[in-house]
Amino acid sequence: MKQSHRILSAVLVASCAAFGAARAQEAPTPKFRNAYYDCRRAAHQQEGMPAGAIVLLGNSITEQGWWEFLLPGLKVVNRGIGGDNTYGMLDRLPEILDFAPRKIFLMAGINDLSTGYPVADVADNIAAMLDLIRERVPACEVYVQSVLTPNDSVLAYEYIKGKRELVRELNAQLRMLCAARGVTYVDVAPLLSDAEGQVRTALTKDGIHLHPAAYRLWVDHLKRNKYLK
Repeated sequence: MKQSHRILSAVLVASCAAFGAARAQEAPTPKFRNAYYDCRRAAHQQEGMPAGAIVLLGNSITEQGWWEFLLPGLKVVNRGIGGDNTYGMLDRLPEILDFAPRKIFLMAGINDLSTGYPVADVADNIAAMLDLIRERVPACEVYVQSVLTPNDSVLAYEYIKGKRELVRELNAQLRMLCAARGVTYVDVAPLLSDAEGQVRTALTKDGIHLHPAAYRLWVDHLKRNKYLK
């Protein structure tokens, strides 16, 4: 009986080791995929876009903007996906570049910070996006927009709270990255923030997502600085 137990134990150990080795050889679990992301990305792939468009790339803050309404007469394409992070945006960027956009406005990073990715990793991913755009569509004008600081006093999501210093650090890195790459840094955050640097209570519905009035201020800033010409 003891001998059979030893044999069974040896078989189980070998099986577990083989399973572990197989797991180790698999590709890492994606850091951005979920049902909503897959659904929206599939829809974007089916939709396509006109060549030479102005693309707004980002997460839910971008996705919830009515850009076509706010920017009539322009070929504007919304490529925001709720919950997306810089890993997801970097992964789907080649599909956007296939259509040779004229301009890309990028806002990214808060979802990365909220789920624990370091500031340096976020900045590296955005740098990789800038390099890919420069390589694939050299004539495309890129605008990196500052990350908004959530308003902790009214924030509906506990996991996003307490990110003020991380956002400040990320924005500082993005500003330097844009200067080094010759890319326009668009500091949207002060337009929409209170004296403490967080999104104004009157402009947010849950501490992070924006009311229509905020998008109007945002677009007015882009127009005033002639970023949309």
